[in-house]
This record gives sequence, C-alpha cells and structure tokens, in this order.
Amino acid sequence: MTLAMIGSGLMGGGIALDAARHGLDVLIYDARPDGLPRLKERAAGVYARWAKNGRMTSEAADAALTRLLPAPTLAEVGKADIVIEAVFEDLSVKRAVFAELAPHLGADTVVATNTSALRVAALAEGFDFADRVLGLHYFSPAEVCPLVEVVRAARTGDAAITGAMNFLTATRRTALACADTPGFAINRFFCPYYNEATRIAADGLATPEQIDLVARERLGVAAGPFTVLNLIGPRVAGHAMANLGPLGPFYAVTPALIAKGKAGGLYDVAEGASLPATADAVEDRLLAAIAIPALELLAERVADPQETDRGAVMALKFKQGPYALMGGYPLARLEAAVASLCARDGHKAPLIALPAAA
Repeated sequence: MTLAMIGSGLMGGGIALDAARHGLDVLIYDARPDGLPRLKERAAGVYARWAKNGRMTSEAADAALTRLLPAPTLAEVGKADIVIEAVFEDLSVKRAVFAELAPHLGADTVVATNTSALRVAALAEGFDFADRVLGLHYFSPAEVCPLVEVVRAARTGDAAITGAMNFLTATRRTALACADTPGFAINRFFCPYYNEATRIAADGLATPEQIDLVARERLGVAAGPFTVLNLIGPRVAGHAMANLGPLGPFYAVTPALIAKGKAGGLYDVAEGASLPATADAVEDRLLAAIAIPALELLAERVADPQETDRGAVMALKFKQGPYALMGGYPLARLEAAVASLCARDGHKAPLIALPAAA
C-alpha cells in the first residue's frame, strides 16, 4: 500500500512519518520547495527519540526515513492507493487542491481529507470521484494520537471506506465512525468547551489559570482549556470554532477568542492558582458547553456514544468522555446548567436523555 500526502506541515507530516514507520511508502507533495527536507529532518528527530526509548530500533528508524519520498507533481500523487489532503483548513483552498488532483487520480485511488470541521460533502461536491472521498480526521500530534475519525459523506462508497480502514489497520490506528456533520464527533463538543472558557474569562468569573484548574480538578481533564489553546494556537482554534457557526447561536466563536487570535501570544496559565470562589459556576458552564453539543450529537446519531467517550479519552486525554461525565452529575444540576447557556444564547435546549451506559 502506498500513501500520498498533500501537505507536510504539522498534521500532514505527522501522518506521513507515522505511516512510514509502519512500513508504507509515502509520497510527499508540498507547495513549499523545502517541504520534504523539513519533514525528513523532523522525522529523523522523532525516530531517534523513539529508538532511544525503545519504540523502534535504529535500523527501523533508518528504513522509515527512506520511505519518505518526493512527489514532484500531482501526477505522481494520483498513483497512490490512498491520498490524504492536509492543507490549510479552508473550503476553497481544499477544493482547489481537489480540482488540481482530479485529472491525475487512478481509478481506485481513495481520497481523504484531514479536515477537522468542514463537511466532507462540501469538499467533494461536483467532483466525479466523490464516491471515493471521505474524511480521515487525525488529532495532534498525529504521529502519536491513535484516534482517527472516519467520516462518511452521503456519496462516499463502501470501497472507499474499506480502503481507508485497511490503511488505518496497517498503521495501527483506532477508527471512530462519524456522520458528515460540522465538527464530526470530538470537535463538536471540544471546540465549544474551550470557546466557553474564553467567555468565562472575559466575563471576569475567573482567570485562565483558575479556569484550567477547575477543569482539571472538577472535570478530570489532563490539561485545561487555556493550556490546550496555547498548544493549538488561538487563531487556529478560533477558525475551527467558526466552522461550527452554522449549527446555531450557541456555536458562535467568542469575541475574546477572535481578538486573541488576531493579537497573537499565549494565555498565562502558570501553575499556582487556587480554586476561585466561583468554581461551581465555572464548572457548570464548562460542563454545559460540553453537554449541549454532546446531547445534540446523540440525537443526530452522528457517532456511537460509547465510542465517542472512548475517543475523548484517547484524543483529548479526558478522564472520561462527555456521556460518562454527564452521567456523574445530578440530573437537576445538569439540566439547569444546560438551560442557562441555551437561554443566554437563544439556542434550542437539547433533550437530556443519556445513553444507558453513561
């Protein structure tokens, strides 16, 4: 099996170096002339670290590096068994890549997009290979995180799903099957969670440092929302949240996150804070920000709730996923928290009906 990557940045490069590690030849196409050399330098560092800690041998590391190969033209890319596009998260940019790729695709080549929130159907619309297009959404760092959301659009055929699943099996990834809705499963609740955190801080209810502490101690997350925002980058995070906007007023990106993205810089989350007097209110707002989209996901049957919970643990390092988390709260408190945020935003409150195992 041969993989072709279009884009070798943070996500595309991570997918590529992991696939090469698992024995696949990986063709790299990047508009930047230094794309492949930079990826090889990054891969050499990662492989050396893995060899040092026993995840792979030095011989395997050397062999993996040789599997990262140049693809000077899209004609070379089209010969691969599976192509994964990992360019900038913009619908017009991604569709332009598809249009350039179209004349060069092999008859059976599977085409995947690593979009985190854009609808796969919107990307594939109008192309005669739409039945071979699906979403393969990796989580950062792509070379480490085992979870991949497998997104099936209305026109995605069985052969494309089979080819993608064979690829994920070969690279030892865990698939989470999702319907083609904005944010899919994980980002549908994760983006509103960090978005709400920025609103809480802007409202003066607590500082970013205190909000992170509440999230760690009360919700059981490994890293609080502002720590994660620093890793993602506020501009990228705001763009991801904006993609959920069509889902309703609750999903509007906050002015605070937009402003931070434009201003640049990181949030101050130095450890040492104590829980604020407002900890219960902060907890309820973070809980509701997760619960509202998770309940909508359940009603829309976007993904299996137990698999979504497992995915949250794998991809986000949550102690438990959204349904298990909600199940740990008194129903009256959960209902009040959800109703409060929905009333504030003029958003229709979802039905609170948790899956049996939650």
